[in-house]
Amino acid sequence: METSLYLTLLISGFYTPSSCLHQYHLITNDMTWTDAQSYCRETYTDLATVDDMEDQNRLMTSVSVHDSFWIGLKKGDSMKWNWSLADRRFYREGETEFRNWDTGTPQNGNCALMTTAGLWNNASCDDQHHFICYDGKQVTNLTYVLIQENKTWIYAQSYCRQHHTDLVSVRNQTENTEIEKKISLTGLPVWIGLFQDSWRWSDQNDSSFRNWWPGWFRTDQGYSCMTVSSYPSSSYYSKWINTPCENHYPFICYEALQLKRQVVRVKMTQRDQHLNLRDPAVQDAIVQDIRNKLKEQGLPADTKVTWKKQPDGKVFHKEEEGSPKKEEEEKKMKRMMTKREL
Repeated sequence: METSLYLTLLISGFYTPSSCLHQYHLITNDMTWTDAQSYCRETYTDLATVDDMEDQNRLMTSVSVHDSFWIGLKKGDSMKWNWSLADRRFYREGETEFRNWDTGTPQNGNCALMTTAGLWNNASCDDQHHFICYDGKQVTNLTYVLIQENKTWIYAQSYCRQHHTDLVSVRNQTENTEIEKKISLTGLPVWIGLFQDSWRWSDQNDSSFRNWWPGWFRTDQGYSCMTVSSYPSSSYYSKWINTPCENHYPFICYEALQLKRQVVRVKMTQRDQHLNLRDPAVQDAIVQDIRNKLKEQGLPADTKVTWKKQPDGKVFHKEEEGSPKKEEEEKKMKRMMTKREL
């Protein structure tokens, strides 16, 4: 998207947030899931939690032996709806809770469909339907990719993760309407990335990331603890399989490492006065512009950029002409430009 914006970046300082990086440790002793949990809590932080695909890839690089390993996911007592795309940076406050259920739903079925009317229904995850992928890789201009092939929900998820980013998340009514337009001519419902299960992480993390092996994505399976397979030549590789908790396996612990963030203040001059700065798509495009400018200033290429909301819930605040704050910043910018010229 062309945002038609001038961006001026001012770096204002650093702080240490509450988020952390998961550093994984492979323990080759065979234990039950409960004993493995106790060991990890005594020695590190807990059994491995996986927040997203980046975590998943880092976890797999920590595994050197061809075997199955416990991670920290265990079946709980209550069901909860989650999005397949678990990256927290993708959602603003409240966006993971957006729903557009049709009247009388949800009922039976643990995976969600969108109809051509834009309303959501739930169905058995083993049913086969067309599906919508989200592509955030910036390779093409296609954000929502309609795949007109009949697949079960879990196979649709695998396809989207392999070829794009993930099954689509619907964060607000604007996105719901855009996807509705995408599928309106097909006359058929499509899978979206919403699913429900009762699995919970040992450290009480609310991550919705799952990487099931197809065939094990069943809520009626009696096995309540989770292993990950590391056989490189197998279709099981990196996939998750629920297993009896009394079995003995090696396991993966994690250690929480604190991260530092750089706070960047953005001053922005708008070319197009009709541009809606509250539009999530516009804000995402601005973030991409900021990321590119930070790279130009020497920050690492993998720098993560997210919006920090003001106390009133807004991202942007308009400066009034002649305000003391604006005049002070303009003087500061002039001094910076003069120093560069010298």
